[in-house]
Amino acid sequence: MTNNTSHSHLSHKDEKKTPFSAKQYERHKSAVAVLMNRYMLRHFLALYQEFDGDLLLPIVLGEIGHHNIMKFYSQEGGCLKARNNTPTGAERMSQLEPSNAYSISEATGIPRETVRRKIDKLVKKGWLTKGVRGEVAITELVTEHFTKKFNKQMLAELLMTSECITDLLHTD
Repeated sequence: MTNNTSHSHLSHKDEKKTPFSAKQYERHKSAVAVLMNRYMLRHFLALYQEFDGDLLLPIVLGEIGHHNIMKFYSQEGGCLKARNNTPTGAERMSQLEPSNAYSISEATGIPRETVRRKIDKLVKKGWLTKGVRGEVAITELVTEHFTKKFNKQMLAELLMTSECITDLLHTD
């Protein structure tokens, strides 16, 4: 199965435009690997705890949410920018681009039946809505749940890790 998501890997073109010196990376690659690994392990453990040990749930939820909201953003380089006049609140939720189990399966490589089971679990938690034709979208509960504490904690750790790596790569 092919991975159709454009956000999962850097393109060959993007790899050439790294924001650091290859020499500095080679010099500090072990420390960089340890710092990156520490962050990723903490993130995976937080997801493991948040989703009661089921690491496929955040992948399915994340891919659905990403698909639902991407029409509100444009990509500029490696960054996302909110489009002008992007709705907020209930209006934004009503304008989400729905997805389905087949699309999520294609994007992630997770078997479609597994995706369907995960979608059903997420619907039971109130984090997804599911239409009569199988179309799925995130609910406001997802935003409320994750933006209060989880995302803040993960963002703080990501920025601290980034700062440590940046310091390493810009020292002589």
